[in-house]
Amino acid sequence: MPARYPKDLAKHVHAQLAAHKISGPAVAILENLFEVLYFASLKSEEAERISCRIAFIDRSNPDPDPPERKVADRWRHFVLEEDVPFTVRNVVKLSKAVDPWVSTLAVDTNSDGDLRIWGLIDQSVHYSTFVMKESVTGVEMPGILQAVIQGLGDIAVYSSYLFLGSLRQDSLITRQQGVLEGGPVHEKLLPSIREFQGRIAEKVGKSQYDLRGHWDESLEDNWISALCRILIGIRRYGHGGAILISDTKASLTPKYALQYPRLAKSLVREGILLVQNTASSDVVYEEFLDKDADHIPVSLYLDESINKDELEDTQNEITGCIRFISSLSRVDGLIWMTHDLSVQGFGVEITSKKEPEALFSARNSAGTRARKIDMHHYGTRHRSMMRYCAANPDSVGFVVSQDGDVRAITKVGDDVFLWDDVRLHSILNSKVSTRALVRK
Repeated sequence: MPARYPKDLAKHVHAQLAAHKISGPAVAILENLFEVLYFASLKSEEAERISCRIAFIDRSNPDPDPPERKVADRWRHFVLEEDVPFTVRNVVKLSKAVDPWVSTLAVDTNSDGDLRIWGLIDQSVHYSTFVMKESVTGVEMPGILQAVIQGLGDIAVYSSYLFLGSLRQDSLITRQQGVLEGGPVHEKLLPSIREFQGRIAEKVGKSQYDLRGHWDESLEDNWISALCRILIGIRRYGHGGAILISDTKASLTPKYALQYPRLAKSLVREGILLVQNTASSDVVYEEFLDKDADHIPVSLYLDESINKDELEDTQNEITGCIRFISSLSRVDGLIWMTHDLSVQGFGVEITSKKEPEALFSARNSAGTRARKIDMHHYGTRHRSMMRYCAANPDSVGFVVSQDGDVRAITKVGDDVFLWDDVRLHSILNSKVSTRALVRK
């Protein structure tokens, strides 16, 4: 595979924008934009890695399609008194003030076609929390496109919630694989998800559970989101790590054995409270508010209020559990979890010695398109996970590389499959093939 450069990312993003009928910057401008971000990502400031988000926004019309009702926490742009040239040095300096989690640099070109930083965008935190699966509602992002420095030599480009492409060191990533939504990895996790849904349905009662037809889907999303958030947390540390989901202790040697079922229990409690709170709210609206009733029974009002408070407390508990588990990855060795997401130990060493007969790199989530690869092209962490999954077909492994890539590993039939670029965020892939565009 030949090395890829910012110019390759620029061509790909330009083609994607054109395919979606989005009028974007010329390829030359995109190339300049991505080169600056790429080289800035290789720098450090006060011994810290560089990270920031930019949005390409027309300063003459920064909000061309505002909603009829602007909510109080919607983004706003604030203009710098003087433009700042969009250079590596200036991006590095400004990155200290612009945390990509909460704010964004507004960039466009001047009359000479030079890239300039003309302002700052606030309230980006609401976009970030949704993308990172810490919130169930999202907001639109300003501008034609957004680009973010994710790590060393790692630039990703979006149009709000649409993934347009990324450059990771010398590799061009054109799509992320949704292995947690469908395919063999999802199938291995599904029995645990069904058991999780069943426990909640049993607790609240089938009649209440069936009042809405979306609970199976919503609860599955909550369960998957918890796993994604742990992996996102590990990735954020920037040193790599791994999670093994398995109910089999054989060939696992934990340096630190630890029984931590709190996340699994709090996810069930959250699901119960979600169903109960929704049912109470539905009664309040349908039986009283929609009918303009003069009074709401005190007991019903109290039930809804108490459930709502308990739900918020439990969701905060889940956030704490997720960050606690993610932090365990900072010790050498993997985190071992059973299929209900209960931690069994960390700093775990895999002692399996037998290598899989064949290893394939999957090109789609279903694994129906794949190519055979040599496992010795991967590091110790990957190879040990491949050996374990080969010996334990029900297991699923996730490996987070230091460069930020997240890979999933499991056994399919007689062979071990590996998926690169696992999608963790609430982001959509573009449905457009760049290859098809090039042929035209």
